[in-house]
Amino acid sequence: MNFLEEIAKDVVVNSLDFHAKQVEEDPHTALKQVEAMLKSLYIRYGNDWTGRGIVGDTKQEAEIAGLEAVRAECLERIKYEG
Repeated sequence: MNFLEEIAKDVVVNSLDFHAKQVEEDPHTALKQVEAMLKSLYIRYGNDWTGRGIVGDTKQEAEIAGLEAVRAECLERIKYEG
């Protein structure tokens, strides 16, 4: 695994770990928060006029990937509620 892959893996895993408890306890609130964060990240991703560089892009792409995974978990839990 190369340096950028290791960074991406760490960011995704940290995102999943950070949100795990809230997703389990209150997926509706977690979903709202994650969707707001994703909206901001997608806007920032498109506004890279100063240049983040390859490491910055990798981190931001990994943040998006991690939050998309959290979002999917929230939707799955909401789908199977009561």
